[in-house]
Amino acid sequence: MKNPFKYGEVVVGEDFADRQKELAELVRDLRDGQRIFLISPRRYGKTSLIMNALMKLKEEGLCTIYLDLYRALSLRQFLEQYASQIAQAAESKLEKAVKVVREILPGIRPNISIAPDGTPSISIDYVVQDQELWKLQEEVYNTPEKLAARKGRRFVVVFDEFQEIANLDGEKIEKAMRASFQHHKRVAYLFAGSKRHLIYDMISDQNRAFYKMGKVMALPKIPREEFSQFLQDRFKKGNFTLENGVMEDILEVTEEYPYNAQFLCHEIWNFCLEEKVVKREVVDTVLNKILERESPIFLALWEGLSVHQRQVLQAIATGGGEKVFSKDFLQQYHLGALSSVQTSIRLLRKKDLLDKEGNIFYITDVFFKEWVMR
Repeated sequence: MKNPFKYGEVVVGEDFADRQKELAELVRDLRDGQRIFLISPRRYGKTSLIMNALMKLKEEGLCTIYLDLYRALSLRQFLEQYASQIAQAAESKLEKAVKVVREILPGIRPNISIAPDGTPSISIDYVVQDQELWKLQEEVYNTPEKLAARKGRRFVVVFDEFQEIANLDGEKIEKAMRASFQHHKRVAYLFAGSKRHLIYDMISDQNRAFYKMGKVMALPKIPREEFSQFLQDRFKKGNFTLENGVMEDILEVTEEYPYNAQFLCHEIWNFCLEEKVVKREVVDTVLNKILERESPIFLALWEGLSVHQRQVLQAIATGGGEKVFSKDFLQQYHLGALSSVQTSIRLLRKKDLLDKEGNIFYITDVFFKEWVMR
């Protein structure tokens, strides 16, 4: 049997860890045409949840569009990728999709291109100058609504890692999007992001275009009991025996993050493949091997930080991230002035090494946290 623990990739079907409640809610709201802001820390399985929802909606006959904003480095690239995805969602045959684009977006020149692996897709060329791209936005944003009316099918559009819009003159784009999206009746929108403070800023600031524009859905951790059972079932299918307490140790050290837990279980599976018995001491042994292997990456991260940023990370890793601005915390870990700590934390969050849950700061990668503590 192949190693059933998958990490670092989108998983669907039986490989998707139980998020039945969130999946049902997301499918229902998107089917009903809602606008949703899905906010989730990294490594929580956000994109896998989205893909499973889109798969179900597509099976129901809806047209689905998925766009990862990490891939768009300019407004032109963003519009090219969006227009291409719209066309391919509307028509399964590329020749028909190209025809649709030409009819609805006369300012766009679509072509069929062949990827290195032989997969055909639509590439988009604009006949407009850069200064005219802002005018073209409205046409592109309104295209899903026009196609939905024309085809008699509802559309669902997902913008994943939506906070990256800030790198493309974000607030101006947000205003252009809202001007179009607020009039759409046949298209549901999902704006998903892993940098929570940036997404919250978008939707909570009265001066921003997306203020109170849709429902906010914060993705929680998978309940421990459900996640534990999911992971145990994977081991059992491979005829592995788990010593009492092993799963609790795994979830404790990985802090119940789906990515981290699947990663650790994947390595434990390989380590115990011959005997198929997982003892409690194996968890620590495999964790040490992971830290040793990842050490060059962590060291590169560490060397890119200032001395004070390293001190703040060590303090949070050792003492927890609660009351980090208190006088006692600053004195206990010799962190100096409050203003210096505030600056270091802001920069660490910008680097995505720290995040915040309520009033508690935490290191986003639990393996990096272990490395820092050691």
